Amino acid sequence: MVGKESKAEFGSISDFFRNATEAQKREVFLAVLQQANNAQRKVMEQSTQSKQKAQ
Repeated sequence: MVGKESKAEFGSISDFFRNATEAQKREVFLAVLQQANNAQRKVMEQSTQSKQKAQ
């Protein structure tokens, strides 16, 4: 997730995009991307397990 040293208080998402540094934006983007990848992997694993049980 986002490191403690780069956590800043932003009132809204638009406030974040206006005021965050490029490094903060990149860090948040990579954290969200990692969460999405983990969620996709979990769904794929569950699907595989369901197919194996059905056979």
